Amino acid sequence: MKKILKKKGVILNSKFYKDNFKILTILCEDGLHSVLLKGSDKMNSGNKKYTIVPLEVEFMMTNTTGISTFTEGFVLNNYTNLKDNNDKNLIALTIIEKIIAFSDHIDNHKLFYEFVLNIFAFLDKFEQSKLVLSLFEIKLLYLIGIAPNLNKCIKCGKNSDELVLSVKLGGCCCQKCAQFEDYDLNLDETKIFKYLYLIKLDKIDNNFLSIINDTNINLNKIIDKYYQKYIDFNSKTKKIIEKVS
Repeated sequence: MKKILKKKGVILNSKFYKDNFKILTILCEDGLHSVLLKGSDKMNSGNKKYTIVPLEVEFMMTNTTGISTFTEGFVLNNYTNLKDNNDKNLIALTIIEKIIAFSDHIDNHKLFYEFVLNIFAFLDKFEQSKLVLSLFEIKLLYLIGIAPNLNKCIKCGKNSDELVLSVKLGGCCCQKCAQFEDYDLNLDETKIFKYLYLIKLDKIDNNFLSIINDTNINLNKIIDKYYQKYIDFNSKTKKIIEKVS
C-alpha cells in the first residue's frame, strides 16, 4: 500500500517526462524532491498551474521507493507580482538555478528552505530586484561554506572598519595592505557587501533596499567572479539573460 505524505514546498522547475507527465522539482524543509505530476499539458488542466514557477504549495505525494507522485496540492503563494514583471522573472530563474545547484551542499535544509521563502517574498514584494539577487547570492556563500572573511585583514590580521574586498584573497584587507594587493571593491562598496551579508532577513524592508539602491552599486560581476574562483560555478542562466537583454 502506498503511503501518502503531506508537505509544504516551493516548486522550482517542471520538466517534460512522458505521456502527459511532468517532473516537478520541489524544495521542502528536508531538501529537494523530484515528484511526478500527471495531466499538466492540457490548457484546461487544473494541474497546469503547478508548472508555472516559482510557486509555494502545500501538497500530497506518494512515498515510494521510486519517483513519488504529486496527488493533490493547494497554492500558498503564487508570487503574482514576480510573474507579472519580466525582470523579476529572469532574476527568479537565476535564483532557482543556484538553489538546485547547491541544495546538496546545504547542511541545514530547514534554514535554507526558510531563507528561500524569504527571498522569493522579497522579490515578489520589492522593486529592487537586482539587490534581492545580490542579497541571495551573498548570503548563500555562508550557507555553502565559502563565505569571505569580512571582519579583519586577511593579510596582517588587523581588525578594522576600513577594509576592502579582494576576491583573490578570499576576504578583506586593510588600507595599508591594500596598497600591495589587487582588490575588487573599494571601502564604501565593501561596507555595502558586508551590510547585505550580515543583515537579518527580518530587518529587510523597502527603505533599506532603497537606500542601498541609491548608491548605484553593481555587485553582480564581483559575486560571479567569487563563485567562479572558489567553486568553479558559472551561471548558465545569466549568460542566456545577457544574450537576450
